[in-house]
Amino acid sequence: MKNNEIKKLIEEGYLKIRVIFEIVGRPKEHVEQTLKAYIENIKTKEKEIHVLSEDYEPAEALEGENQEGLFGVMTEVEMLVPNIQKLTWLAINFSPASVEILEPSEITLDQRSAGEWVTDMLARLHEIGMFQKSLTSQNEGLVRNFNAMTRNAIILCLQDGEKDINFISKKIGMTTEHTEKFLEALIKENKIKSEKNNYYLAK
Repeated sequence: MKNNEIKKLIEEGYLKIRVIFEIVGRPKEHVEQTLKAYIENIKTKEKEIHVLSEDYEPAEALEGENQEGLFGVMTEVEMLVPNIQKLTWLAINFSPASVEILEPSEITLDQRSAGEWVTDMLARLHEIGMFQKSLTSQNEGLVRNFNAMTRNAIILCLQDGEKDINFISKKIGMTTEHTEKFLEALIKENKIKSEKNNYYLAK
């Protein structure tokens, strides 16, 4: 896009912004390709947004605890968005690492535009909140089902006599540390008993 075209759009209300996007994952090639596809998705699906430039950094291996084998990649993108509402939409839906407004130097919102902006932002945040609640509910259900299955597996394991924790943990496919927590809970509920480091069903 030519400079005079950019200037004309800014005069019409567009915002020129610099946005940094970051992605972390593995392997290196996949992370780089995913980020490029991410930007391409914005370019092809959002006709009101004009991407002016893209500057991709090569993916780099991350250092630190629990980051072994992970790569991080980033890109700096300059673009034009039609208004502050679209900028809010971009920030919420694409989660950039940072956003800098380059032009214009001042933004003026009339009463109606300001109200629409806040209303739109609240609607987006409400959607995110509802989605998070749904995920939390699903996760809680999975945890309850997992706990019930584990408890049943332990009881079935003890059907044919007393067993030690090593045997039980191996049988149900769980570490002894986690198995012990379930065993303690079952003892408190008087469903199993323990004697000399062995566990058996309560009568």
